[in-house]
Amino acid sequence: MEYVTEDPTYLAAGLGALALIFLVMLKVTQQGKYLIYAGVALVVLALLLGFERLWVTNNERVEDTVYALARAVSNGEAGTNEAAGYLTPDCVLEASPDRGDPLVRFVSGRLAGPLPPERLRQALPNYKFDYLRITRMRANAGTLSGLGTAEFIVHAMGQQNEPFATFATPPAGMGWSFGLREVSPGVWKVARITPGRRSRD
Repeated sequence: MEYVTEDPTYLAAGLGALALIFLVMLKVTQQGKYLIYAGVALVVLALLLGFERLWVTNNERVEDTVYALARAVSNGEAGTNEAAGYLTPDCVLEASPDRGDPLVRFVSGRLAGPLPPERLRQALPNYKFDYLRITRMRANAGTLSGLGTAEFIVHAMGQQNEPFATFATPPAGMGWSFGLREVSPGVWKVARITPGRRSRD
């Protein structure tokens, strides 16, 4: 079951539909009580949307960190310093047993191991991304432990620095897993990056 603070879409849609029904009933019956009911539903809807906008959960912070890191990486050399800012000082990038994909070869062959900023400065300019998109994000953050995970699918297309070397993830995408740590209240950074195998679903 998803918490309201994570995804209030269904509840918000239900309240909106309820308000609309009450307004239709007002039109049909001309009874003022339906106007009051519609007003109450709209007030609750406004409070819900305002609360959701102000209340940011740790799961959402984990997701925001992953998306921001992806944007920085897609900027190549220009995003190197920004990308390093989303990693913990002891961040480790794990090698993947599946090296058939160009992105995984890049990770496993050039970056696997500790990820200090100087390694990113050397490696990121080797890749130019035409696009990099994340889908099927599943984030989980432990409030007490200060540890979190994010699993997602990456769709990317771009070019390596070698002549005529282009890359693209398969249509199903490439699965990735991140381990994150809360380094200060509300601030999450990536401590582990694991390239996965081709997504089958």
